[in-house]
Amino acid sequence: MFRSTILIQYAVILAISFVSGVICFQAFSLDKSIQLIELIDSRVIDPNDVSIWQSILPLGVSILLVLLFATHPYIPFVAQFVVAVRATFFGFSSVFLLTQQDSMIVYSLWWFPFQLIYCILLLILCSVYTSRKVGPNRRHFFAQNLFYILLAGFVGLCILEILVISYIV
Repeated sequence: MFRSTILIQYAVILAISFVSGVICFQAFSLDKSIQLIELIDSRVIDPNDVSIWQSILPLGVSILLVLLFATHPYIPFVAQFVVAVRATFFGFSSVFLLTQQDSMIVYSLWWFPFQLIYCILLLILCSVYTSRKVGPNRRHFFAQNLFYILLAGFVGLCILEILVISYIV
């Protein structure tokens, strides 16, 4: 029962955040939208001129922030908020790419699948450090195997994303 409620909670976070990004794009002017996108992830504006660091840095910062907050004993919910902000930017940038005339291939082959998987992996990363009631006290557990699997997934996905940006897009 507990795992299914977490799954529903993560799906709702992802869906509401994505839709919020779509709504936010409608509220901004195009110039302000471009400035915000360049500030957060400039690869969306020009996917043809991308360095390896531009692919690694946004993901690395997200992973570090999620780990920092998820492993804190008092504020683990902030890690989910970090993922929600990333999913909001995912929705915001998705609308930007869909409104551009020549960006449908970029959106369908690169942006949507990779950002969706990154958000899902970040939400799973929020569950690496959990607390359980054992007897009268709560004990904290770090799922080391899950952490290593997720880390390998992030590295593999980042390499695949760099290859897709370099050779397909």
